[in-house]
Amino acid sequence: MKRILAFNDYYIPAVKCGGPVTSIRNAVVALKDEFEFYIEAANHDFGDNTPFPGIDDEWYNVGLAHVRYHKDGELDFNLKKMETFIREVKPDIMWFSGLLVPNKIHNAIRVGEKLGIPVVISPRGEASPDRMCLKGYKKYPYAAFVSILGIYKKKNVFFHATSDDEIIGLKKYFHIDQKRIFKVPNIGVVACERLAMKKNAGELRIMFISRIHEVKNLHFAIRAVNKMKSNATFDIYGPIESEEYWKICEDEIKKAPENVHINYCGKVDPNEVGDVYQKYDCFLFPTLNENYGHVIAEALANGCQVVLSKGTTPWDDLHLKAGYVCQLDEIDSFTEALESIAAESEKDFKKAVESVYNYYSEKTNSNDAIIGHKRMFNKIISDCLN
Repeated sequence: MKRILAFNDYYIPAVKCGGPVTSIRNAVVALKDEFEFYIEAANHDFGDNTPFPGIDDEWYNVGLAHVRYHKDGELDFNLKKMETFIREVKPDIMWFSGLLVPNKIHNAIRVGEKLGIPVVISPRGEASPDRMCLKGYKKYPYAAFVSILGIYKKKNVFFHATSDDEIIGLKKYFHIDQKRIFKVPNIGVVACERLAMKKNAGELRIMFISRIHEVKNLHFAIRAVNKMKSNATFDIYGPIESEEYWKICEDEIKKAPENVHINYCGKVDPNEVGDVYQKYDCFLFPTLNENYGHVIAEALANGCQVVLSKGTTPWDDLHLKAGYVCQLDEIDSFTEALESIAAESEKDFKKAVESVYNYYSEKTNSNDAIIGHKRMFNKIISDCLN
């Protein structure tokens, strides 16, 4: 069985970092018959300085993966320690989530070049033009720097893109040859049968789950809910990444009318996410930008209708099939979508849930994504051996 050494900023039991953790966790399960995963991650959660309790410098079995937790910077600035670590694992391929951990990636590339081990980098949206312009004063110089040095043009370096936007960004900003880019969709969440089907017309249970950050546009979601006439409960889940932005959201929560009840429910354990979705009638997510949107996939996989912003995710085609896709410059369209779901009777709701599952099954076709990942990894390994 081939070995993948995956470098991820964070991994289970981390609960604050969302998509990249979900991507790796899904891959570990889906590729288990052909690849054995060794994962390197931080010994703490996103935004925390306190290490996970009981974690030492040794390998742990976490689900189907072997995981090693390190202190920040432990492998970033120590080339010798990176080489020792890689030699210990003896991987057939190394896999990075994200472009913007330069020292660690550069050290791994150097060691991989020396030992004949390929490196594949999944930008996770960081290379797309929309994301590059956020804090561009940092990202554009970095892209120019690595392009001049040719770090990402080494023979053992390849890229995994999930969208055309990422490919455009990789070619435009990092000058990556198209031949070194593999376009493969993310491995989706396995659909789970919805157990709770009760729904009263004129009432709506709404949820939001994501990092509390301005790019997720929570304050907009609260404003849309506050305009509803139906009885609504809006529960918010996720770590507060920006206290300043959360204060803006709290100010909107205080404006809720009597028919709307808004609650902050804190963080969710990754193993309990599916159960949370199944408690609600719909997932409201007017995000400003998502490379994939694992939270959207998780909602759909649990039979939860979605009310989503248009043009900011790869899920625009779910409109009227698994929910509603609305223009961000028309807040009333979000409220109207919510009211439409609120008006559903239990019979209507069951039909809507069935439609969600049908859409998700056709959209994700997980077999294609799984086969695509296997082909990508095997092709890269083969190319580096020849």
